Amino acid sequence: MSEDSPAFALRCSDSSAPAPVLVGVQAHGRLDAVMFELALRQTYRNTSDRVLEVVYTFPLPVSAVLLGFASELNGQRQQGQIVARRDAERRYEQSLAQGDAPVMLEAHRDGLHTANIGNLQPGDELVLECRYAQTIGFEQGRLRVSIPTTIAPRYGNAEQAGLQPQQVPHASLHADYPLALTLTLGPALAGASAECPTHRCTTRHDASGAMHMELRPGARLDRDVVVIVTPREPHPSLLLRAADTLDPAAPQVMLAALQPAAAPPRRGIALKLLVDCSGSMNGDSIASARAALRGVVAGLNEHDLLSLSRFGSVVDHVSAPAPVTAQSLRTLQPLIDGIQADLGGTEMKRALQAVLELPRGAEHNSADVLLITDGEIWQADAMVAAARSSGHRIFAIGVGSAPAEGVLRALAEASGGACEFATPGEALEAAARRMLHRMRQPVYTNVRIDWGCTPAWATNLPPSVFGGDTVIACAGLGAAALSGTVRLLAEDARGHVIELARSQADAPCPGDSLPRVAAARRIAQGTASDALELALRYQLMSEQTNCILAHQRDEADKATAPPELHRVSSMLAAGWGGLGEICAAQVGEPYRPAAASALADDFIIGESLDAFAVPMFSRNAAEPAQPHTLEELARCVQAHRAQGGRVQDLVQCERLRLHADLQRARDEVVALGVDRSHAWVLLAYWVNTRANGLADAALAAQLQPWMDGIDPALAAAAIRVYEQRLGGYPVDGWESVRERRLAQAMGRAMP
Repeated sequence: MSEDSPAFALRCSDSSAPAPVLVGVQAHGRLDAVMFELALRQTYRNTSDRVLEVVYTFPLPVSAVLLGFASELNGQRQQGQIVARRDAERRYEQSLAQGDAPVMLEAHRDGLHTANIGNLQPGDELVLECRYAQTIGFEQGRLRVSIPTTIAPRYGNAEQAGLQPQQVPHASLHADYPLALTLTLGPALAGASAECPTHRCTTRHDASGAMHMELRPGARLDRDVVVIVTPREPHPSLLLRAADTLDPAAPQVMLAALQPAAAPPRRGIALKLLVDCSGSMNGDSIASARAALRGVVAGLNEHDLLSLSRFGSVVDHVSAPAPVTAQSLRTLQPLIDGIQADLGGTEMKRALQAVLELPRGAEHNSADVLLITDGEIWQADAMVAAARSSGHRIFAIGVGSAPAEGVLRALAEASGGACEFATPGEALEAAARRMLHRMRQPVYTNVRIDWGCTPAWATNLPPSVFGGDTVIACAGLGAAALSGTVRLLAEDARGHVIELARSQADAPCPGDSLPRVAAARRIAQGTASDALELALRYQLMSEQTNCILAHQRDEADKATAPPELHRVSSMLAAGWGGLGEICAAQVGEPYRPAAASALADDFIIGESLDAFAVPMFSRNAAEPAQPHTLEELARCVQAHRAQGGRVQDLVQCERLRLHADLQRARDEVVALGVDRSHAWVLLAYWVNTRANGLADAALAAQLQPWMDGIDPALAAAAIRVYEQRLGGYPVDGWESVRERRLAQAMGRAMP
């Protein structure tokens, strides 16, 4: 196979469905010291004979600040404007109704964004351009640049996490989007070494000392692009300055990137290892987890306390907290080698709570949790809150080719821990050693920055600092304020104030990138009204703002019929869930999932496959997401039973695409006192026995043992609810409800 030959042919099972409209992505990035900027261009082309409304949810880095958004329709360029979210939605709907071509970008949590492209007519080509900036600090002597390209399937309900139905990303095995990317390392990093563990690339240097890296042909949107930059010598703590023309009270902005030196390590630590063994971890991710565990074990000593737990739908405490000895480490090695991703769904909150409740040992005042996972869950707020109040620090190593960065960073930062990511191709043992190094560092309190004067405002600091990691903060100064050396201060265990780091280099930062990056940090710590005012003043995406533009069409070219919704599927993350494997020889090359030959031609993943068989998620990749039929849901329960699944794991049916009436009926059944798992058993039983039901004797026999465990009176009441709420629907479809649901999701009435 040549480097630029695709791993899959793009095809649709339904010959009448539009061909995929996303045809490729180009990106150009530049890294100068700790400031990284990237311009991303997505090309869409409508080769069908229908007018389309295109919706695509894609990732940007969690800390990315959108600096520019533009669109080129058939060569005509329009610049986007940041406005209040409701105003943007109103403008989008008006332009759509008038037959023009509106484009709207929405920001969600965890770096996810949704592009909405209205009235893309046959033959149209549209290019979306996003330009963003982010600060990247040194971590234990290196810079790690990660550019996400796809969203791996996640466990849980995306709509409960704030996404609308049409925004929920779906991964398709047939999606195939090429990626062209170049990255420049500026003169500030001259002499540094750079490697790309995820892709094959070429490098060259220019006369200024800058290094240029370019991905070789064949790259796809199926994994994060990772570049590791290691300076030739330790990089100094930096102070960047910029003029802010939008804030008369603080016309100077400073960014401090301060690096504390490593302090002598603590004698011993209490460490609770927690390993994700859910189905999504199968393949590359669980192999990475085992490698990380081996690295942890190699770095322990006789003064440490250790426990090992693994989780999926249940929690398995492999070894209880106990002092580390040579014998215990020898016993642990075969247990680590035998760890598999065989525990079903990613019930991370329950697992974390179970580990937090483990004893920490009389000799240790505190304990640390090291979580190794791909982080692929939708709802993490409750878990983050529990971690914040637990008294434990949570350290996380994110594995896989497209880990969920936002979830893991939120968990680590809320608890005073730290986060690392290591894709296939990176050294997991080294990541584990860096984590142990952080854990053994002294714990400081009252960490603060002395700016050399009183700033008009300053951004918050992380709750913990670690020797070897960069602490980044911003401040605004008045016109007459002077600032020389900036210092990072803290109190040690004895309450003494100590200096952890001070600025060693000072440089200007031209343009408006730094003031806008600083404003984005301030948005996160202000009131809702202050946040909206900042977002509008600095033209920033936020929870309260969208970016909107509209291409005005000539009267003869305006769309006259409602567009057909076309949701762009994501490429499945390389190696996800054991569907294929990435090895060193394959880095950067398209891959063919191991199970691809066994899948239907229209295979598409709507949600995580943690505890379900692949055929349950078969769906035409070009179709909008319609609710699963009653028959499909009953067959899901039947397949789960036939494969030996446990009844309590049926709660994961809630991740399927459910009709609103079905959700209401299920909630009523649960309100009667039926647990959520048996609510699905009763639904399958009713679908099988109702008038014009399935009448499947094999299904009835499979369900009977589970039905025997339900109180007959409760079962009868639940079945009455299903009959009243859902009896008017056939078992094999929802009739016109699908069209009404999609229209409602897009905020429009049916014509």
